[in-house]
Amino acid sequence: MTAQELLSARLARRLREARVQAGLTVREAAVQAGISNHTLIVKYENGTVAPPLDRLHDLARAYGTTPAALLAEHDAAMPVIAAIDQATSTQLAHLAVALENLPASEQEPGSE
Repeated sequence: MTAQELLSARLARRLREARVQAGLTVREAAVQAGISNHTLIVKYENGTVAPPLDRLHDLARAYGTTPAALLAEHDAAMPVIAAIDQATSTQLAHLAVALENLPASEQEPGSE
């Protein structure tokens, strides 16, 4: 699989998971996101069509998440990204300080 195919498959899976977690049917998701044809949701979720960025934003809003979380490279990053997107500027400043002070032994190899 190419990098693009992996990204498309990951996004399709996450869109479905986010919709299900939001408790929405395909038709309800379409209404919430302002999509007139609910079959587009099915196409996004099975990866046959990639949503344009404005549509991805609408879907993320309808599902209670963010486009960044849906596009995260690693599944474990999704809740972190969503929390960062909702953080206040004070919380972000504290997070930046905490990350800067993270001991080298707790950082990923090669991240320095």
